[in-house]
Amino acid sequence: MSSNIEMEIKLIVAKKDLNKFFGCPLIKKTSIAGSEKTLILENYYYDTSDYKISNAGMAYRIRQTDKEWEATVKTQGEAGGGFSARGEYTVAVKQNEPVFVGFDDNFDKKLQTLLADEELQIMFKVNVNRKVSLLQITADTLLEMAVDNGDILVDGRKAKINEIELEIKCGTKADLFAFVAKLAEKVPLFIEPKSKFQRGLELLAGKQEKIKKLEDSFKSDITGNAEKEFKKVINHCISIILEKQNLLRISENLADVDKLLLADVKRLGAMIDFVSPLLEKKDYEEYSGIITELNTSLQELYIIKRFTRQWKNIYSKTGTMLRNNVLLKCLEERRETVIKDISKQVNSGLYTAGLIKIMAQLETTTWQGTTFLQMDQFALNRLKDWHEQLVAMPITKENFREDTADKMLLIIDSMVMVRSCTKISRLDKETYGYLKALYRNLKMLNFDVYGHKDILAFLQGTNSRVLYRDTGLLLGYRLSEMPKAWRKVRKSWRSLLMIMKKKK
Repeated sequence: MSSNIEMEIKLIVAKKDLNKFFGCPLIKKTSIAGSEKTLILENYYYDTSDYKISNAGMAYRIRQTDKEWEATVKTQGEAGGGFSARGEYTVAVKQNEPVFVGFDDNFDKKLQTLLADEELQIMFKVNVNRKVSLLQITADTLLEMAVDNGDILVDGRKAKINEIELEIKCGTKADLFAFVAKLAEKVPLFIEPKSKFQRGLELLAGKQEKIKKLEDSFKSDITGNAEKEFKKVINHCISIILEKQNLLRISENLADVDKLLLADVKRLGAMIDFVSPLLEKKDYEEYSGIITELNTSLQELYIIKRFTRQWKNIYSKTGTMLRNNVLLKCLEERRETVIKDISKQVNSGLYTAGLIKIMAQLETTTWQGTTFLQMDQFALNRLKDWHEQLVAMPITKENFREDTADKMLLIIDSMVMVRSCTKISRLDKETYGYLKALYRNLKMLNFDVYGHKDILAFLQGTNSRVLYRDTGLLLGYRLSEMPKAWRKVRKSWRSLLMIMKKKK
């Protein structure tokens, strides 16, 4: 019998990149000679007819390797970014028949109480061809690398398994994350967020679980320690991005990559900015640099799409007069260029390497002044800072200057993003509603009225009179919308300040 915490990260490497992965100097340099072996694994996953084991967050597996059998129960634990840390209880058995004793005295009692003498039945089978080797990645950290190829089999249906597991045999998560980040700089890596058990359950049910929104899938403890809770939030933000990045392996999804990832990248950036007073300056600058690099192209694609929608609306009303639609062609060409740039970023490892590097550093850094600081205490102080900045904005009855609107959007954007995953007590549901209304109106003002420099950028390097004409029409239309946009922002701004002052 063995009982320990299994800590591993699951990775996906495209078939075309496998030779590059195994030939990578990092793999060759850290491999322990003579540790390689190949295993044929037959795995049977069990549960009751009403899924008592899986509903309790556990998995019961009986595995055959050669002529030996073992039963393993894995418990619910930490998971995110392809990484999982779970309790694992294993006992040798003579045949493919479940047992409920021999794992651990205390755990045996819990398992027996949960099942209440109810019989287990085979839910599905997993056949795996596994190639195993050991990697000594640091003096302290030893990994077992398992390259798995096989199938999940359920009632005549099957799902392919092609993944690489890096399990910590001894050592630290920080070393594991740092190693994966370095690998991702050399080979395109994606995470596998789901265990074989979870994938089997989905195949059994005939449907895949969708990626949840962060606010629906994560709850922080606002009374908990600020460092511990904020690190959990940041890691979960990263996990959501890495999981969604998997969809970009299908080239058709790149067209809407801004819809897929921009809000999550901005949320991660907002969280890093939010906790910046607790971070060392060098750490904050490094995290911000990574996020800015991810955000820049996504934001540009978002802006181009807004320009395009706005210009199409104008052209539809004046198309017979304009004839040639030169600006639309320029916008579409720029959109394709940006999408290609983002695709290169994904395949160069920018996302995986950068984000897992942040996870590695969060494991090793200690934040200043957080020993006795609660999450909500810190959040309320930061909210007070935001409130003071908003009140000090130079806003007149006549208009919002472009630089003022831009600064206000940065603050409100951060407030919305942080509040969506951190339930600050002072930003209750009612206040949050006013906050989001101001956010929507500010986006309309900043992206659909202001932003002249972004539009004029399309004129650089051209002498096309038609393009100048189209750009002038777009600018003129945006200027005509300015008074209405100002009024909406002022109204939302006053309402938010009033409700925040009332609840101060």
